[in-house]
Amino acid sequence: MFKGRVSLKGQVVPYTVRRNSRARRVLLKVEEAAGLVVVLPRWGVLERVPPLLHRNADWILKHLRRRKELLKEAPPPLGEGRKVWYRGRVLPLKVQSVACTDPSVEWHRDRVVVKVPREGRTPVGSVLEAAFREKAREVLGRRVEAYAGLVGVRPRRLSIRDQKTRWGSCTAQRTITFNWRLLLAPPAVLDYVVVHELCHLRRPHHGPSFWELVGSILPGYEGAKGWLDRYGPLLLLR
Repeated sequence: MFKGRVSLKGQVVPYTVRRNSRARRVLLKVEEAAGLVVVLPRWGVLERVPPLLHRNADWILKHLRRRKELLKEAPPPLGEGRKVWYRGRVLPLKVQSVACTDPSVEWHRDRVVVKVPREGRTPVGSVLEAAFREKAREVLGRRVEAYAGLVGVRPRRLSIRDQKTRWGSCTAQRTITFNWRLLLAPPAVLDYVVVHELCHLRRPHHGPSFWELVGSILPGYEGAKGWLDRYGPLLLLR
């Protein structure tokens, strides 16, 4: 991996070069976490990257501006700041140091309260993540149960994971995996991902018949899908 800087129309832009042996051509990407990324095939020449960036300056600067706007709307990392996203809402986060042995999290309609032991330093972010994982299993379990009959399927196992690039997946063994960060998203978005994965148990592809099935269960799912396409990458950073 190589990191560099280039001046594009008077603006200094940092970039990262990654090599990918499976890439067939040079790719330019603007990622929410890394910013401008250049993916080089095995045969790619590093010295040709700056001229490539200059030729694509308008596209790069446009997408960097969009990234900057989106990052302003992103929730803070768990445990940082005085707010936390939960079910699409921004709630005040209150941390209390109390006489207790183990930390705990209380979920209220208008706030989230984290209680940590007075002795020692307990990372609030880790406490919140553990609580989100536990809550995600509860909430997603209920939503899977609510929709499975409508889709006409019965998953064998539900798994909650910390996935960095996806919201859900399913296997041929009928195990469905969900990202705990779905609890940061609005309820309609979480339901869309649940239905999406359940439908894959009947339609293991993204062809027209798959989307017809999704639409028969969730009319107007496009709104939730659009929200996830726009804001989902930001939630994955948290």
